[in-house]
Amino acid sequence: MEKSFYLGRMLKRYAFLSLLFGLLLCTCAPSPENDAVKEGRNQLPNILFILTDDQGIGDLSLHGNDSIRTPNMDALLTSGARFNRFYVSPVCAPTRASFLSGLYAPRTGAVFVTRRRETMDDDIVTIPEYLKHAGYRTGLFGKWHNGATKPYDPAGQGFDQFLGFTLGHFNDYFNGELENERNELVPFSGDLTQILTDTASAFMLEEHRDPFFCMLTYQAPHTPVQVADKYWDAVKSRGLTDYNTGIYAMVESVDDRIGQLLGRLEKSDKLNNTIVIFSTDNGPNGDRYRMGLKGMKGQVDEGGVRVPFGIRFPGEHPANGQSFGVPAAHIDLVPTLLDIVGLPVPEHLDGRSLMPVLEPDSAVTFDQNRMIYAFKQGYDFSPWPGSMRDENYLYVFRAPGQHELYAIQKDPEQQTNIMATKQDGSAGLRKRGLNMARIYAEFAASVARPDLVAPPINLDAAHGSVRLLAHEGEPLGQTHFMDEYGWANDFFVDLGPDGAEWPVYTEEGGTYSVNIRYHLADEEARELVLRTDKGDRLTIELPPARTSRIPVADRVPRKEVYPRKWGEVQIKGLRVMAGSERIIVSSPSTSTGLWLKELLLLNKQ
Repeated sequence: MEKSFYLGRMLKRYAFLSLLFGLLLCTCAPSPENDAVKEGRNQLPNILFILTDDQGIGDLSLHGNDSIRTPNMDALLTSGARFNRFYVSPVCAPTRASFLSGLYAPRTGAVFVTRRRETMDDDIVTIPEYLKHAGYRTGLFGKWHNGATKPYDPAGQGFDQFLGFTLGHFNDYFNGELENERNELVPFSGDLTQILTDTASAFMLEEHRDPFFCMLTYQAPHTPVQVADKYWDAVKSRGLTDYNTGIYAMVESVDDRIGQLLGRLEKSDKLNNTIVIFSTDNGPNGDRYRMGLKGMKGQVDEGGVRVPFGIRFPGEHPANGQSFGVPAAHIDLVPTLLDIVGLPVPEHLDGRSLMPVLEPDSAVTFDQNRMIYAFKQGYDFSPWPGSMRDENYLYVFRAPGQHELYAIQKDPEQQTNIMATKQDGSAGLRKRGLNMARIYAEFAASVARPDLVAPPINLDAAHGSVRLLAHEGEPLGQTHFMDEYGWANDFFVDLGPDGAEWPVYTEEGGTYSVNIRYHLADEEARELVLRTDKGDRLTIELPPARTSRIPVADRVPRKEVYPRKWGEVQIKGLRVMAGSERIIVSSPSTSTGLWLKELLLLNKQ
């Protein structure tokens, strides 16, 4: 019998978690439900982590931007412990994997943002999994972006409750279908930002004996640029481009909802025992104010990876109201939270607890001069472009043979590349740059995973249906993506004889009905072939199905594909054998004009 694709990794995860649970039980009486444990739960703080999407360091009025109003974000940062040099990855999925794991993203498998390369390995122990062993209930509301199907989805990675979306971005802020922890689709209409706020509020305000860990991961201000009139109108008068008007208006809408959320927690008296953390996932998604820093989203310079970060403690904590210049990063969140709640910090983590910085009487010394890395990951990991910084210097590996060094404390705007200067005294600094280049190369090699393969799609979902989305498959032959690379919500265009394929996995196999969502501009029907490597070959006639864009409330032309109303047909009896398989869809015709959005496998027999 073929060994389960997931078995080895799952055993690794649960072996570690069992060890952790054993360590916890050693500190108290044999039963995990004894009085000591119950009392401990009552003393643990709630934790709220708010993460926005594509909001750069300059998208705050606190940071000198006169064109934006963010009073609630500003107050949250200034009333807590604020890190002025906090670093993430240049794109979203890798950043999220690091926040969740305490590891640099390449170690987690999440090296890109689409085509299953955003998926985090299922053996990675995440912060909600750690916290569940301390008695926390866990919820995620909003964007996930680290795996769409079990065991990589939020429920498989430690979240008790989930409402949001697993893809890289949502296609319409005002209409659509969200997903829950049971992989069910939940239709919604209205403002997505408000819906996520209300759902997170309900989770946190629930009367429960256990503390909560809540991740509220807003999509805004990620495109498409959609925002309610009151926010658009307020910003439009400030003389900005339509694009930046929309982005700032979306930030201000999030700021308003953060104010609502914290107000509700305060009114319920839960804020008095809640740690509140705020950050963003990468630099700005466009050329706008960023405090003079070079770079933006997708780039490894300061403007692409330096973001706001603050943690506010309940009560009179000595770090509240303080700002810190110590370089810190997304990898530090997990060890910091473990330190706060009294759980052991695993030695294999890349991050370090920030508590020695935040508590001056700590007996532990924090290495302020450690190296912090950023990689511009793509579909396959590459060490360039990449960057590395310590307290005083920034090294950038632009491309082979292109090394840059900046005195980042004195030159935060990266105006003087020390590696290229001939000024007096620069020789020693260039030598330092070459030494940093060596350190960077060694570390990049240590995290690289040349044999990394995007995981197959698990067909054994609890609700009995699985979506094979185009952007999670691979186009073959003449088939290609509408938006070239296959970003979230994309679809196959010009499906031909070679077609497209999805790698899948199922423990026991089964037979499925398949709903096919497509567009066919031809006047006549076209044959479509659906097959697997080991199972069946089925043929169906697709009738013409001309589709058009669904109207959306975009303020500016979008970068992403537009949502469409798709034609739909069903074919029954697709048999998929147990183990690893490929599901392949093709058309014998070489004519263009056949588009494919997804296959929905359902009614497993």
